[in-house]
Amino acid sequence: MKHQKKLYTDTNLLIAFGITLIVVMGVTNITPALPAMAQFFNIPYSSVTLMITVFTMPGIILTPMLGVLADRIGRKIIIIPSLLIFGITGLIMFFIRDFNLLLILRFIQGIGVSALGAINATIIGDMFTGKDRTIAFGYNASVLNIGTAAYPAIGGFLCIIGWNYPFLLSALALIVAWFAIFHLHNPEPVNTSSLTSYFFAILNIVKSPYVIGLLSTTVLTFILLYGPIITYFPYIISYRFKGTSATIGLFMSLMSIVTAITSSQLQILSKRYSEKNLILYGFIGLCISFVIAGFAYNYFWLAVAIIIGGASNAINNPSLLSLLTAAAPSQYRGVIMSLNGMGLRIGQTIGPMIMASLSAIVTVKYSFYIISGLTLVIVIALFSTLLSNKYCTMKE
Repeated sequence: MKHQKKLYTDTNLLIAFGITLIVVMGVTNITPALPAMAQFFNIPYSSVTLMITVFTMPGIILTPMLGVLADRIGRKIIIIPSLLIFGITGLIMFFIRDFNLLLILRFIQGIGVSALGAINATIIGDMFTGKDRTIAFGYNASVLNIGTAAYPAIGGFLCIIGWNYPFLLSALALIVAWFAIFHLHNPEPVNTSSLTSYFFAILNIVKSPYVIGLLSTTVLTFILLYGPIITYFPYIISYRFKGTSATIGLFMSLMSIVTAITSSQLQILSKRYSEKNLILYGFIGLCISFVIAGFAYNYFWLAVAIIIGGASNAINNPSLLSLLTAAAPSQYRGVIMSLNGMGLRIGQTIGPMIMASLSAIVTVKYSFYIISGLTLVIVIALFSTLLSNKYCTMKE
């Protein structure tokens, strides 16, 4: 096990960081362009959010399948084609001027990225154990949020040139693919069991109430991230405050910067608090953030909501990933993390739909209040049952 001060110098981990930057690019680089895209195609904002929905949808079905393949034939052989599909399809979308064709290509691009994040998390989980694993995921979360900080700002300014220019960033996936081909030397699983034995072992892990609770927590986390935050914080800036695409990019970058800074401190936080408590505190922070966003009447209060939301996300997801990777032996970790990726995609897909539906019924303001209240109720239920100490028996 590597010393924690040198985790970030590991070549394999650095390539994993690069893959992470590609995973988060798929949504964050075009978020500032959504209002401009709606204007260009003369469609309502609720329709243009399909650019997020169709992108995340393939992962719901494909992620577990690719997770099984990653356990049986290796992680790298799945990672590289995924990066190539993402990069090539993104570049093609730059030239498209038909919204329906654009949605089809976004769906194909979503196929490329469907299991990328899950298998990348599996690689990180394979390389480290214990607190080092939590710290490595914290570093990865910092890199992730550097990306989510940079991409909205870059995307926002590229959108000033044209709504389609953010798609050019997809070319970075081809560069990461090259490094993965020639320089990624990650541990690969040794799986000599029969396919029947493999699936029985997976079933025994997945039916654990504790693992069910962790997977449910992932779904909730990404419903909140992709519904209220990524899709409807830009709505507030654009429609409530009449902000530009560049303003949207800057404010979304603020949240990512806060998240990156907080994630980098997980080495300290993980020594003082358990991963489970960090997840709980993260959800409480998100509830507070949504309440503030609901009544925010100027940029100051929106910034407060974004800062609290960013810090909350920073302590939530890395802790969740650390607990989940510890819950599965390496030869089964690919499919477990892919199931987590499927939960992530479900959350990404239905989050915007839930917010759009609520907003159509009770307005955006009250949608934030309702989401905050429901989140608090669900989190209390999860931590009182599936994530209670009664079921928390998994060890490294």
